[in-house]
Amino acid sequence: MGGNVFQGTSDFDQKDIPEMMAQINPILAKLGIKGHVIGSGATPTPGKMSGDLDVMVDQDAMAQKFGLEGAKPVQIKSALEKLYQDAGFETAKSGVNVHVKVNLDDTAHQVDLMVVPHAEMVSKFHVHDLPKGSPYKGKNKQLAVWWLSKQAGYNWSAFKGLVDAQTKEVVTRDLDEIAKLIIGPNAGAKDLGSVESIMSALPKETANAMLADLKQNKDWSELPTENTELQRIKQLSGL
Repeated sequence: MGGNVFQGTSDFDQKDIPEMMAQINPILAKLGIKGHVIGSGATPTPGKMSGDLDVMVDQDAMAQKFGLEGAKPVQIKSALEKLYQDAGFETAKSGVNVHVKVNLDDTAHQVDLMVVPHAEMVSKFHVHDLPKGSPYKGKNKQLAVWWLSKQAGYNWSAFKGLVDAQTKEVVTRDLDEIAKLIIGPNAGAKDLGSVESIMSALPKETANAMLADLKQNKDWSELPTENTELQRIKQLSGL
C-alpha cells in the first residue's frame, strides 16, 4: 500500500496532509514558490485514506529561481530534487514528478511534486467538488469536460486547458471561461466541480446523452454506491 516509489511507505489518513505539507512547504518557500495540492488531497476528508499526495509546482517559476530559463524540464526537476536531497529527504524522479519521502512519527509517506507550466491555474483542473456518496471520481469529471469540449469544437488537456482543435493553441486556462465555452454563457467554474454539477448545468437531454456516451468509454469506471453495494452483498448472501 502507499506510494510505490519508495520502500516502506504506507497509506495515510487525509487528516495528516497539513503535517506532510509542513515538511514540503519550507523547502519550496526557499524559492518563494507555492505548492498546489490537487486531487482528493486538496479537499481532505478525515478518515479517508490516500496512497500518495500530489502537489503541483510551477515549472517556469522554478526555472527562473534556479537560473535555468530555457533549460529542459529534466534539468529543472533535477535542481528541485537536489534541493530536497540537501534538506535530508529521500527522493526520486519519474515523468513530471519529483517524489519525496516524508516521515510522520514512525511511518513514511510519498509526496509527488508535479513540475508543470502554469501550475496555479492548471492545478484547479484537478481539484474536485464531489458530492458525498458519488459514484464518480475526478477521472469521470475530466472525461465529462473532455466530452463537452469535443462537442464544442475544442480539445481538452488536463495539463494545458482548453485547446483549439485546429491550431492546437491554448484558448484559455480560466475555469470560468472554459465553463462558458463548453456549457453555456451562464456557466462558471462552480459548474465544473463534479459530474453531477456538470449535468445539472446542462439541458437534461444533453446531460443524458453525455452520460450514456461516456459509459461506453473504456476509461470510464464508477465507484459502488450504497445501493449497489447493498445489492452486491444481498446477491452474495443469497438474500
